[in-house]
Amino acid sequence: MKTIDVGESIDVKPLLNRIESLINTMYFVKAEVGLSPEKEHIITCLKYQGLNQMRSEFIHRLVNSIVKYVFSATELEQKGRELITEDSLDPADVHGEIFQQARAYFRASDVKGQFSELLLFNFLQHYFEALPVVRKMGITTNPEVERHGSDAIHLGYDAIQGNVVFLGEAKTYPSGFKPAFENAIKSIITAYNEHRNELQLYAYEEFLTPEVRTLMKDYLKGKIDLPVKLVVIVSYCSGETPEKTTKDDCHKHYIEHVLHECTKIKDTHYKDADGKKMNPGLLAELNYILFPVNELDSLLRDFRIKMGLND
Repeated sequence: MKTIDVGESIDVKPLLNRIESLINTMYFVKAEVGLSPEKEHIITCLKYQGLNQMRSEFIHRLVNSIVKYVFSATELEQKGRELITEDSLDPADVHGEIFQQARAYFRASDVKGQFSELLLFNFLQHYFEALPVVRKMGITTNPEVERHGSDAIHLGYDAIQGNVVFLGEAKTYPSGFKPAFENAIKSIITAYNEHRNELQLYAYEEFLTPEVRTLMKDYLKGKIDLPVKLVVIVSYCSGETPEKTTKDDCHKHYIEHVLHECTKIKDTHYKDADGKKMNPGLLAELNYILFPVNELDSLLRDFRIKMGLND
């Protein structure tokens, strides 16, 4: 099988969404955390300004990102034109109308799942510069349709490797870190095993640029081989709000909490849904984003309220 020549690859960076406003509400470090594979992973938490946690700003900007999550840039441009020319909407009201249309794809019965997938959508673009190549809101939000496959499939670009497929899974657990981690590992193994079949359903999506669409089709047909990287996001409750006297101590509290929780993960936790140990070659491609949140239930409640989702 031919491995794609870097010169034939597509630099997807110009196609990425701008999400700096969301990332600016978060603090992060890269560090070895004691998980496999042994390399630096990302620990992130809500940022403090002084002793004020940027909690409401984080929720506000995460909710704002639903428009980009649901609709591609091409779709947004088309919707804007139609709302002005066909529906006679005032240009000043276009963004609000499109936001309401995007919000209609979400439902209160799966707040944790949709919170997780919004994080994936944004974090994969920021930390890995990877473009979404699958949009599944119609399936994700339809309670009558069974959901399969990964939480996110993105396409990145590396100067050495060329294009890279990123598969992402996110788990949000108010109950703690270890159960979220174990389930995330099971899910990412399943996602890897099924991602080619899943891409067959979405490779011809119109929102993709012609170059990206052709690249993904060639990957599925076996004309080229692309490396596959795995990204797992674990959001979990770190307990009550810490009582610290400086913002640096606040940030340090969450970093240390993650490092402590990671000591509870053993080799036996890297297993698929059938209890089979994860393939070492696949394990080597894992990347973690670990996100401790104080009073996570409260944050999810605020997210639901900001989204205007009713029980």
